[in-house]
Order: sequence, then C-alpha cells, then structure tokens
Amino acid sequence: MDLEVHEFTGYELLDSGDGRKLERFGDFVLDRPAPQAIWPKGDAGGWDKAHAKFLRHEGGAGEWEIKSRSVPEAWPADIDGLALEIRLTGFGNVGLFPEHTCHFPWMSEKLGAKEAPRVLNLFGYTGAATLACARAGARVTHVDAAKSVNGWAILNAEKSGLRGEKMRFLADDAVKFVRRELRRGNRYEGIILDPPSFGRGTKGEVWKLEEHFFELMSLSAKLLADEPAFLLVTSHSPGVTPSALRHMLGPLGGAVEDGEMLIRSKKTVLPAGVYARWTPC
Repeated sequence: MDLEVHEFTGYELLDSGDGRKLERFGDFVLDRPAPQAIWPKGDAGGWDKAHAKFLRHEGGAGEWEIKSRSVPEAWPADIDGLALEIRLTGFGNVGLFPEHTCHFPWMSEKLGAKEAPRVLNLFGYTGAATLACARAGARVTHVDAAKSVNGWAILNAEKSGLRGEKMRFLADDAVKFVRRELRRGNRYEGIILDPPSFGRGTKGEVWKLEEHFFELMSLSAKLLADEPAFLLVTSHSPGVTPSALRHMLGPLGGAVEDGEMLIRSKKTVLPAGVYARWTPC
C-alpha cells in the first residue's frame, strides 16, 4: 500500500522533474536533487522563485547556490504541529524528510492503545518521528551517531514544547547500542529503523546497508516487548524495494504492510523512499 504525505502549513512540494524537486519549507523555497523525478518539470516559471539551489558533487556532498540574501542560517517550519528547524546542510538535507510524516498518524494510533509505551528510534536524525511518538505519550530513546544532529533534535523538542517529555537523546552506534540493550534486558513497544546506505558510528565504525541492515533489523526485533505496538522500517537506498523489506520482517509473523512513500504536488506524485511496517496482528 503506497502512502502519501499529509499537507502541512510548513511544507509543500511545488513541482518536480528533470531530476529535481521544488519544495517550500516554511517561508523559503528550495531546489534540490530528486533522481527519481525522470519526467519533465511542470512549471518552468516556478523554479525561478527558489531561494536556494543545491548542486551535488560526486560522492554525495555538494554546495548551495544561494539566490536570495533573505535566506537565514536556520528558520522554522510547522509540520503537523511540530516546530522543526530547517537548515541547509552540505549534503542537501535540511533537517526533515517530509515523506516520513505519512507514518505519524499510524504510530500515534498504535501507541495510543498502550499504557506508557516505550519507543526506540534508531538513526533518529533531527527527531521528527521521535517528537511525534513523544506527543502520543511514548517514552522515546532516540539514537543517532552524530552528536550535532542529536543537538538539532533536542532543539526541535524544545521549540515544539516537548523537551519536558520522557525522551533521551544518545550519540551511539546503532548495532552496538542494540546489543547492549539486549544484554540489559530493555524492551520497547515500538521500534523505528531508517538506516542510511552508508555511515559511520561514533568511533568510526563503518555502516554499509547491504552488509549490516538485516543483522540490525533481526537484533532490533528481539527488543520488542511481549505486547508490542509496531516495528517500522524505511529506506531511501537505491535497490531496496518494499518487497525486500517485507521479506525481512516476514519471520516475525503478524501483519506487514509495505509500499512506497509518496509526496504529491498539484501535477505529479514524487516517489520518496520505501517502507514496511509490522504489527503483531
């Protein structure tokens, strides 16, 4: 089942095509790469209104071409009632993957049926999913190897009025953290996994999705509580399909939904990654 993002005050996909996407985050319009947008652009004039354009180099990094002096270092975007800070990073990311918001209502519904649920968010990035779960009443453990993005997530929590909620933000290697949690006997009603294609842990540990993803998913599944709510896996890596994620979750039994995450503009629907989500029944 393919899922589309909800419309938010702080985000809008304006157009896509020719390997690019034109998006509004808060008050500013950004032109970023979208390799999956292999169709022609729909609104040639609208692209001239972009405040900044990201130009990618080989290896993934790149630079922003700032087209308006009004673009600040950071600015707010209201996403489903969460106050998230947007920034222009050297890899073209801005602190939000809008496609992930399509899971927020589903996670809130599953967590709402539990008393004081616990959620583990691995590769938590700047914390949008963490905050959505905390708002739903969960105690969330947010893990990301980068201290800088954990600080960004904490700032988002403060700006969203959720810093007082029961959340902990940890800079740690995902696999090592999960192994320690298993030894400690900690368990979670909900688990979120959004691994990158490639990354490094806090001590330089190399993460390669094709080598480590299945191991991490299998270990993480062992952290599910006796009466779990969900396990959500998302991926933006080329070659990873919904059916592949479904196959990985199959040994858990229960029910699995899978599909693409989509972002709709007035003229096109942009594929933005794949997902599989498991529930006990």
